[in-house]
Amino acid sequence: MKTKFIALALGVFLAMPFALHADEVVITLTEVICWETLTGDGPLDSSSEMGQTPPRPNDFRATIDGNQLSILKQEASIPSAQAVVVNASTGSVVVNEQFTTSLQKSIPTTGVYALRIQTISGALVGQFIVQ
Repeated sequence: MKTKFIALALGVFLAMPFALHADEVVITLTEVICWETLTGDGPLDSSSEMGQTPPRPNDFRATIDGNQLSILKQEASIPSAQAVVVNASTGSVVVNEQFTTSLQKSIPTTGVYALRIQTISGALVGQFIVQ
C-alpha cells in the first residue's frame, strides 16, 4: 500500500510541471497604417509607389508561452526586421533587437507589453500579457 502511494505521489509530482505550464498564445498583429515615407528628394511618396510592400499580419508569427516571446518571419522577401517590446506600465524597453529569421526572448517581469515589428517598408504592432 505504501509503495502504491509513493508511486502515485511521484506520478503526480512529475506531471505537475506540465499541468502548470502556460499554453502558447498567438499575439494578434495589426498593420500600422503609415502610407507616407520621406524620400531623399523631400516630397512624401507612398511606400507602394517606391516598390515596397508594407508588411501584413501574416508575414510574422508572434507567440508568448509563459514569459518566452517567439517571433518567426514567415515571408522570405522581407530581409530583416526590428522587434521592440515595451512594458505598457513603465514605458521601459525590454527588447530592442534586429533579426533575420526568428527571435526568441525571455520577458523579465509580469505585465502588459506592446510589441512593434518594424521592417524597411512598415510596421506591425501587437499587445500581450505575461502572467
